Amino acid sequence: MALRTLTPGKAAGAPGRWTGVGRVVFALAALLSFTGNALSFHIGSWKDSDLPVDAGFSGGFAGGWEHLVNQPSYFTFLSNFLVGLTSLLLALRPHRSSTLFHALRIAAVVCIVITGVVFNVLLRGAPPGTPVEHLNDTIQHIITPILTPLVWLVFDPRGQVTWKRIGLAAIIPLAWLAFTLARGPALDWYPYSILDVPRMGYDGVALYVVAILGFFFVLAALMWALDRLLARLVSSRPR
Repeated sequence: MALRTLTPGKAAGAPGRWTGVGRVVFALAALLSFTGNALSFHIGSWKDSDLPVDAGFSGGFAGGWEHLVNQPSYFTFLSNFLVGLTSLLLALRPHRSSTLFHALRIAAVVCIVITGVVFNVLLRGAPPGTPVEHLNDTIQHIITPILTPLVWLVFDPRGQVTWKRIGLAAIIPLAWLAFTLARGPALDWYPYSILDVPRMGYDGVALYVVAILGFFFVLAALMWALDRLLARLVSSRPR
């Protein structure tokens, strides 16, 4: 039995008959993520931003252009956008191997899982008020966070998760966090109650931040381990 050695520069994926199916799945995943973000823009175009109960800040955004253009500042929007972008690129060319792309893909998979877990465990409040809000919530906080890692497991090219790429992927949530905490005092507004610096102080916020960053690296390490295992299975198949 001939064995093939996989390196990060040589993508391995599903057999040929699965490639077409994978492209369709990636395209549908991209459509789903972008639909969720489009619904976020729509909701922002008419709804004011919510002020959490007992919030230490009092700023916010009025429904209309003000709230619409602020949508990309939410971590939920960012993680769904990363999933949509990387899924679309894989639909166009499945066997990608560049370091930049796979750093983005790792960030997409890990960040969307964090979005689902953190929102549903720590931030879940009253049920959405309108059908479109309920649909948006279901797509962005339930369906996409569950679907994305499953798609990665089945259809993504193998042998592409390295610690260097994980380190690069971590820059994205860290940059988002730095941006959010920097603009928070200027706007007197924070996107999530777990980042409410006026109420909890930086020490209180840091506890959540450290825990979530630790979760990021645990998920990334799990991706690394699964990717290595699946790469070995692929490489052991006869040519």
